[in-house]
Amino acid sequence: MSDCFDVNYAGREQSQIKHIILEKYLERFAVITGKWCSGIIYVDGFSGPWNVQSESLDDASFSIAVRQLRRARDTVRTTFKKDLQVKCLFLEKDPHAFERLKTFAAAQKDVDVVALNQEFERAIPELVNRIKAAGTGYFPFIFIDPTGWKGFAMNTIAPLLRLQPSEVLVNFMTGFIVRFAEDARAGIDASFQETFGDAEFRECIRGLVGPSREDALVFEYARRISQTGNFRFTPVTVVPHPTKDRTHFHLVYGTRHIRGLQVFKEAERSALNMTGRIRGEAKRREREARSGQPEFFGGADFPDADYVGALSTRYQTQAREAVHHLIRTKKELSFDDVCGTALAYPTVQLDSARAWVNEIADVANLGPLERVAKMDAGHRVKLRESSNRGELNLGS
Repeated sequence: MSDCFDVNYAGREQSQIKHIILEKYLERFAVITGKWCSGIIYVDGFSGPWNVQSESLDDASFSIAVRQLRRARDTVRTTFKKDLQVKCLFLEKDPHAFERLKTFAAAQKDVDVVALNQEFERAIPELVNRIKAAGTGYFPFIFIDPTGWKGFAMNTIAPLLRLQPSEVLVNFMTGFIVRFAEDARAGIDASFQETFGDAEFRECIRGLVGPSREDALVFEYARRISQTGNFRFTPVTVVPHPTKDRTHFHLVYGTRHIRGLQVFKEAERSALNMTGRIRGEAKRREREARSGQPEFFGGADFPDADYVGALSTRYQTQAREAVHHLIRTKKELSFDDVCGTALAYPTVQLDSARAWVNEIADVANLGPLERVAKMDAGHRVKLRESSNRGELNLGS
């Protein structure tokens, strides 16, 4: 999905960005876990298909998942000489969409695909039972991709989130949620409390407006995913509107392992590298629709990267401050902790975390730090006060 001119995503370019992240992550995830586990169980709680343009359903998230997991299985077989089992559980409550999903599932002869015509929340006990019945050698990946903010109440999905091992990716529909988060109408108020787990989430946005309010909401949701599922790392990535300078939605990812965090951020970087071109192409299509005149240049010629650049600056500033605060307030911490703090923010990559450790060491006059730039998962950063200067020691 490297082509920013994919007509299957015309008018829904935000889905293309989401699918780039999904496909880049899934194959790497399955290959890495396939080294030691016997199988992968992939669960999609809101499969659809919705607004899919291709007859073959190539632009549906469940189709992308099957394709990438199949590739990973083949890589594991070639590289590690073992057979990785792949099981998929696809849920869709709408009967018309389910018919297309069921037809797709039946056509997959080399992957175990089960399509269920059920509501996600009501199916949680069955999903947990199916996953447990597969055995301890299977690693579940849960994809929660709703069209709004209902249907995945925190307390209801908790049994899925608490499965160990497991990972989760949630589409946090920011545009809707920011708009209605403080709506006092009974039905809306109750549904938001269910999504977050209780009404206390509103405390985090009290008195905030604009981007600060948006960030507070999504980071609070990520914190609750982390707390409920005991995920050590819950980074957030942002998917902007294709033609407007605002957020369309965020993706919240939960993992218990530093390697998962790193691979997810690499997938995010791939998507960010495409986002400017995708937005440039979307804006070109919009202008042509208004004017009726074709344009010679497209998104690849003139990427629309200003808004993404502004987002990156905003989140880099927040992450840098968070890392400096963490290091100043801890006597000893692992570099994994530094990564977890820095990479929780959208657009922030591992190189920035290393640079910020160097910055604070320089300020503290800690001396040459050549080894700091090479720090990676598993290393420890030890800050120890002495009589007249700090000291930074690295060890595995």
